[in-house]
Amino acid sequence: MFSESHPVFRSRIQFFYLVVMIVFLALFFRYWFLQVVRGAAYYRAATENTLREISIPSRRGRIFSKDGKVLADYKVAYDIMLDRSSYRPSRLKILAHFLRLSPGELKARIKRYRRVPLYKPVPVLENLSFSRIAPLEARKKDYPEVFVELAPQRYYPYGKLFAHTVGYIGEPTVKEARNLSTLQKVGKMGIEKSYDNILRGKDGSRRIVVDSGNHFIKTQLIREPENGRDLTVSLLSPLQKLAMKGLGSFQGAVVVMSPRDGRIFAMVSAPSFDPNILTFRFREKEWEKLKHAKGNPMLNRAIQGAYPPGSTFKPLVALAGLNAGLTPRTQFTCTGGLEVGGRTFLCWKKEGHGTLSLIGAIAHSCNVYFYNVGLKVGIAKLLPVAREFGIGSKTGIDIPGERSGFLPTPEWKRKKTGRSWFPGDTLNTCIGQGYLLMTPIQAASMTAAIANNGIVLIPHLINEKGDQWIRNRVRLPKKDFRAVKRGMRLMVTGGTGVALSGLGLAICGKTGTAQTVSGADRKALELSWFVGFAPFHNPEIAVAVIAEKGGHGSDTAVPIASTIFQYFRDHREAFQ
Repeated sequence: MFSESHPVFRSRIQFFYLVVMIVFLALFFRYWFLQVVRGAAYYRAATENTLREISIPSRRGRIFSKDGKVLADYKVAYDIMLDRSSYRPSRLKILAHFLRLSPGELKARIKRYRRVPLYKPVPVLENLSFSRIAPLEARKKDYPEVFVELAPQRYYPYGKLFAHTVGYIGEPTVKEARNLSTLQKVGKMGIEKSYDNILRGKDGSRRIVVDSGNHFIKTQLIREPENGRDLTVSLLSPLQKLAMKGLGSFQGAVVVMSPRDGRIFAMVSAPSFDPNILTFRFREKEWEKLKHAKGNPMLNRAIQGAYPPGSTFKPLVALAGLNAGLTPRTQFTCTGGLEVGGRTFLCWKKEGHGTLSLIGAIAHSCNVYFYNVGLKVGIAKLLPVAREFGIGSKTGIDIPGERSGFLPTPEWKRKKTGRSWFPGDTLNTCIGQGYLLMTPIQAASMTAAIANNGIVLIPHLINEKGDQWIRNRVRLPKKDFRAVKRGMRLMVTGGTGVALSGLGLAICGKTGTAQTVSGADRKALELSWFVGFAPFHNPEIAVAVIAEKGGHGSDTAVPIASTIFQYFRDHREAFQ
């Protein structure tokens, strides 16, 4: 044995002291690093283990019709939120069973929020009743990753009736979510989308303090929610119902607007859809079914359906003719057709209309008369007038998705087909056929501009008046407008729209029948059109109706327009 003074023993003792010192210094340094360098971070982490920040949903503004009906409301519902900062994948099956979801469904719902920061709770179930959330509240200690949040749910009381105008809300895209502090739903169509910044409020937040067992201790308010503003639109709910009922089983659209200020009193597109289905986050099956439904109900035909306007375009052609030097007394003879370039262009009346002036030609919708106008005027003088009325461009309506229609030009045809513009192309354009396409909202806007002597207005659903809605002023003499309006008035009193003459209202109108394609079953391929306004002096409403496969304009579109004018006659004060 070595004595304590032996060099070997002393060296072992010194080595032991050195090891102890190194361990002590390492522990001291680690303690200093955790307490001083990382202290604040770990304090926050420890605090967050006992604090849970929860958003307080703001109430989205309601949307009212002009007659005071609530078109977009909210109702009380509950969402189940997942706190992903405390969630562990090993708990997936347990949570899925508790929430009555398959593990695959729950995993997919969590994955859809992979780009959302982990500290933000995300919904995994929504629109639940109190009875549905009661089991979770009773067992929340066993499921600390999930909690219940009160979430006002958007609700559309009228379902399909206002779907294309009011629109709906839905989950934001990744791009939209960048501008949101919370996972608020945003407008996806119609007024809901156009005025989203006004309707959508700002969510508040509160902090929940819990103990290690997830028991509630207290709550701290951080920020009060700011509710969105209510909006009133110019739509009249009874008129909207009449328009939708009038279309019935037809695919088509109805637009009723003011020729004084551009407000839209009714706008329907058929078929329609129930927007309540689309407000939920987890309705992929319903969404797919709707996208592939017959008749494409998601298409807003009033602003997105581009159709050949048929004879409803003739009043504008008449104005172009007057502007080019023709007069209301200019006459042409119709024998049932006109031969141009070795081809006979037919009138709808096989035996012909005989000799007509401009007013009679509008009233009886004589194709041959307008063929002759086209030959006299030429496409070069017709196009500028059409552009002045907004044909071929968007009206600027205050909801998204509008199409511009199409106004063909010789330059376009040359680039598109490699062929020149022929006189026959001009003749087809003059009767609203050929390459020309218009949307129902454009037809209503054009008709309103004729009614008010050339003021082209921006159609809008928000219930506002003012000069800001004036888009253009067509510089044509008032006497030209008077002549065209006299022809449209005669159409009702003794022409193709005579069915409207018994309403006790001075209506001016123009029927139209346009073919989409050629074929044997003509009625199945015809577009039934009507445009008109009332009253003759100081017009207050302009109407555009289209019914796909509706036959002649007088067959389907005129009866629908008749119900609109009757309502106006009986409830004139509602349109002020």
